[in-house]
Amino acid sequence: MVDVRRITVILVIAVLFALFVNVLLDAAYPAPEYDEFCDERVARPLVKQDCEHVAVSAELEASCEGKVSFQEDEFGCPTEAYCEMCGEEWDEARTFYNLIVFIVSAIAGLLALIAGLYLPKEKNPINEWVGSGFLLGGVFTIFVGTVRYFGDMGRWTRVIIIFVELLLVIWLTYKKLGKK
Repeated sequence: MVDVRRITVILVIAVLFALFVNVLLDAAYPAPEYDEFCDERVARPLVKQDCEHVAVSAELEASCEGKVSFQEDEFGCPTEAYCEMCGEEWDEARTFYNLIVFIVSAIAGLLALIAGLYLPKEKNPINEWVGSGFLLGGVFTIFVGTVRYFGDMGRWTRVIIIFVELLLVIWLTYKKLGKK
């Protein structure tokens, strides 16, 4: 017979552990905000204006590693072209932040897996429930960290990370559910 209490405790511990790690990380190390790197756009007047075309020099277009943007007058008409780098700076900061989230999540998840495996069941049968919750919470935490950084990983790094995580889950399955 399925013990609903056991499943509920395991799931609640798992979800709360994964949330705790992410909320703690966000409180201690907030994500970079776009407006910290780029100025917010000012609302343009609704008056329709005929604007003169502003040419972009070939030199600016060739040398700009960001995107070519335009300074605007009070009517929203472009006045001068320039190279805008704030988007790239924000992307670099966001990528570094996601790397930190991945590393911290991996470490916290591994610690939860270790706690879940080595919580002494002999002293209290409830420890098996709590340990299973930490095991699942550790897997959730590692998964969330991986998803956050996945798009910024290199092609082969993705393959290696997913392979290692797959091996970890298989090993845990044998360790926890194998013959005793």
